[in-house]
Amino acid sequence: MVSTGCCFAVTIGMMRPGRSADSSPSRGWWGCCVPVFVRGRLWRSTRRRLSGCTNKRYSRRAMPRPVRTDPPPGAPVRETQTQHAPLIRQPVEVESPVSRLPVVVAIVVTWNRREMVARVLEALGPQRRSCAELHVVVIDNASTDGTADHLCERFQADRTVTNDAERALEPVFETATERESRKNALGVASLTIVRNTHNLGGCGGFNTGFMFVEHHFGAPGEPAAPDFVWLLDDDIDLPGGALSHLLAAARDDPAIGLVGSRTVDLDDRRTTIESTIFYDSSTGRMGPDPADEHPLAKAHAQWLDETTDSTGRRVYSGVREVDVVSACSLLARWSGVGAVGYWDDRFFIYCDDADWCLRFKATGQRVVCALDAVVYHTPWIHKLTPERNYYVNRNLPWMIRRTGQRRAVRRATLRWYVGLMREARSAILNRRLREADLILRALEDSIRGRGGKLGVGPRDERDVVDALVNATAKNRHVLLLCPTHDSILTAERFRSEVQCALRRRRLTREAPSWTVVAGEGTIVPAHAGESPTRGANRSEVVEYRRERMDKLRAQWRWLRSPPGACVVFDRANDFPLLRGSPTLHVGRDSILRCTVERDGLRVKAGFALRWLWTGVRALVHGMLVRPELSVPGRQR
Repeated sequence: MVSTGCCFAVTIGMMRPGRSADSSPSRGWWGCCVPVFVRGRLWRSTRRRLSGCTNKRYSRRAMPRPVRTDPPPGAPVRETQTQHAPLIRQPVEVESPVSRLPVVVAIVVTWNRREMVARVLEALGPQRRSCAELHVVVIDNASTDGTADHLCERFQADRTVTNDAERALEPVFETATERESRKNALGVASLTIVRNTHNLGGCGGFNTGFMFVEHHFGAPGEPAAPDFVWLLDDDIDLPGGALSHLLAAARDDPAIGLVGSRTVDLDDRRTTIESTIFYDSSTGRMGPDPADEHPLAKAHAQWLDETTDSTGRRVYSGVREVDVVSACSLLARWSGVGAVGYWDDRFFIYCDDADWCLRFKATGQRVVCALDAVVYHTPWIHKLTPERNYYVNRNLPWMIRRTGQRRAVRRATLRWYVGLMREARSAILNRRLREADLILRALEDSIRGRGGKLGVGPRDERDVVDALVNATAKNRHVLLLCPTHDSILTAERFRSEVQCALRRRRLTREAPSWTVVAGEGTIVPAHAGESPTRGANRSEVVEYRRERMDKLRAQWRWLRSPPGACVVFDRANDFPLLRGSPTLHVGRDSILRCTVERDGLRVKAGFALRWLWTGVRALVHGMLVRPELSVPGRQR
């Protein structure tokens, strides 16, 4: 039997132009068979070369697929090279890591916000369409409101893990429960609830999340490791396309290590809270605009000019390179985390994300803000209390030490210390002793390098009527200290509700006499009509000017006869009343609750001595401080 290749070769060879099938009868059967045999072998060889086939049907040995090689310059080119090279080279599709959908692990840290964090998890479900796999890890920081049980039951978590460690970077993970048959209710690749038996703060919570990702999915650089980790707060409102915008920004440039979101006010969604944040190494402060000598100053100024509409409002879109982004919604490249390390576990809360961003930039990685990746969040300034402000005052000098040369670090540290000493002095004089204590404590702990959670809890609140009755048992004269117009309005509401409460309890005989001590210009009404401090049955009003000597003259009468109690609203006071105790601190949100502080000349004298000693220590430390080249704690 003659093969198909041979038959086709015979036909082609016998029907060439200029020669018929019987054009050379004298060659005989040998003369015809040999050309047919040779041409058949050539045709089979050509077919193998064209198709790259190594099947034994066409050859006795598996033939390697030929590879095209370009001839050296000046070498003669054969006809077979020019004819068959385009056919031999077949296109090979190689999957690019940029085109592949990434694997993302979302880390949500929560503490006593079971309903808020549940809404965040519900918003994470639709985000899974933006990536190949979305895994969700919730770190419950020893909540006391049943957050972990609530989330496990509501969303059918795939597993719950217990961490009994006191340090986040030394975890002890123990799997409590794990589902195998049913999927979680979010529809994500996996949902894990990690229960910390100790409150490790936001910093320790995210570090726990990092350690769990390393333990369960893989450390940076390992084959099974995720591409990104997505850090989320538990009190945000997350739009549906947030993750897609973050991933799009990260895929544009492999040098981008961190991508942050634009933060918009949760209550006023027309107001952007944070977009571009830059660090000034000369002062240690952060702000929306870079300093004049900043490398991005010129580009930022040009962007400001180009993104303002006709009404003067900013148009936010695109990706901007910055120094710092907020961790309320922060996408981090996991391989970049391996080069930088985890968070400094001394911080507990505040400044930890800013410190991490600056460390990323120090390794040459870019930090950007995706302006289209919006997240709605409560402004952090609205959540500040004296206890929370302690962490800002303590942690910022540690961040400064890793952001410059020795002279710049010392200059910025001294500026920060001087500012804190001024705030502490004002708090001592103006009846904010709790705030003064925390400022001085923050300075002392920052100098010593003492991190972690503040060892002193907030003051217990008391019923304001009981506190007033006890304080005014001998002297029923009460001063209401009002440096602003808002505090004037709060004071009038406070006085009215206290009078009503006294009548309900049948304690009208215990009603105090009121004197409003108001700053100059604060009693002018903000609308047409009578001032709230004027008219019949109103309290006495004493106005003072802002000059220091005028404040001393205004309180001369109370130096001789101190009042029974003083009331400060929303921790705002600039009137240095020297005598009189105690001080009741009242907030406008809970007008009938207060915290009580002992005050007076003797207490102020003790604080003044402590202030002087702490100031000397801060001055010496600021002059001798050195830049930190490494981060304390475990780093990769």
